[in-house]
Amino acid sequence: MSIVFVEYAIKAEFREPFLIYMQEWQGREGRLEVLEGTDQPGLFVEIWKGIHHEEYIVMKEERLKGPGDEQAPWDAWIEGGLRKLHMWHFSPVART
Repeated sequence: MSIVFVEYAIKAEFREPFLIYMQEWQGREGRLEVLEGTDQPGLFVEIWKGIHHEEYIVMKEERLKGPGDEQAPWDAWIEGGLRKLHMWHFSPVART
């Protein structure tokens, strides 16, 4: 099963709208888990399960293009803007 990690720091003044937005996404997407750093409040990681590489490419393009109908204003919410949003796709290691 493939997994996508998304990591960023949310500005303190946008914490509440961010949490509301992510709670709505978690309700729609059973594949999403959102975690916050215990030693770095405001640092968040999204863990998306069961995301194929092609779906990840689309997800990344949409997230990095900025706000749209379904998108949050990530560039405003994230410390340092979209350039500080990091996404990675991982797949199981194939044994040889």
